[in-house]
Amino acid sequence: MWGPRRRPLALPATSGESSEGRPCLVHLVREVNGLGSLRGFANALRVHPPGIEHELVLAMKGFTSPSQARPYLDEVSDLEPTPLFFPDQGFDLAVYFAVAARLRRGRYCFVKSQCRPLVDGWLRKLDAALDRPGVGQVGATGAWSSRRSIMLYLLGLPSAYQKLLPVPAVGREHVLAMQREHGPNERALSARSILARAKALPNAPQELFGFEPFPVPHLRSTAFMIRHEVLAGLRLDAAETKLDALALESGRNSITRQLERSGLSSLVVDRAGAAYPCDQWHRSYTFMQGDQEGLLVAENHTDFYAAGDLDRRRFLSRCVWGERADPFPRPQRDERSRGASRVYTAP
Repeated sequence: MWGPRRRPLALPATSGESSEGRPCLVHLVREVNGLGSLRGFANALRVHPPGIEHELVLAMKGFTSPSQARPYLDEVSDLEPTPLFFPDQGFDLAVYFAVAARLRRGRYCFVKSQCRPLVDGWLRKLDAALDRPGVGQVGATGAWSSRRSIMLYLLGLPSAYQKLLPVPAVGREHVLAMQREHGPNERALSARSILARAKALPNAPQELFGFEPFPVPHLRSTAFMIRHEVLAGLRLDAAETKLDALALESGRNSITRQLERSGLSSLVVDRAGAAYPCDQWHRSYTFMQGDQEGLLVAENHTDFYAAGDLDRRRFLSRCVWGERADPFPRPQRDERSRGASRVYTAP
């Protein structure tokens, strides 16, 4: 069976601290992104308080000395964070796993560097959803998109996207535009680099066969919450490369898939606190759907969709939701009336 050689990772059990109680909010701070990303997160946190007692941890990635990090820590001194320092290697999930191994708290909310909370009580809403019976993880956004299918589509080969998306040349331009807007520091995988790797053996089998065809439900790792005991019970890899991180997020043995096989669900939580199972994620209007009016925590990908014209929105929404795509702006409505009967409403 084709597959990359990844280094397995084992997390220790929780420490003596209670597995219940306040969540540990872990925000990734990358030196390469500059001070602006942390300032954006901190300002949003002040405007939209988490609504629950929590421990704020800054995972400082790529800082060579405490003095280099001093302007960052001064910027958020009023939030009383605990900084942890990590080398500039691996990807976001690798840092999250390292934080969990070091702190061994009961539960974590992992938030990537360019995230911004949008509503008051956002962390409380995630925390409440995680406490529901049979729930393994919760997050601000989820998707059904498939890396395998998008790669086949960009190569001009038959895929699930063939009848949903425009000709591959148009799709490649949308992907390249996303990379340009995210900037070089984001290190996004452009359409050209995807094609180059797909055409080069032995990488192609890993990238094609390590992922399932559309639809592939997966909770996105930009802002998600999980208990330590659940995370420690998963088959994790060290996430040393971008492909490692993508596989953990949406591959055949992703965190979402592993939880599903163990009987635990992955829920998307909207700004009203309603929680959606994976077959209803498109109804949450949190990610590349409508005006994303249900979105709880914004980040660069949601910004890219929001700033786009209808052609961009249509392309992205169809990549994520297929025939359930709805890229059109919608009037404001009662958020509690959006869900189907399987949507759990907030207490």
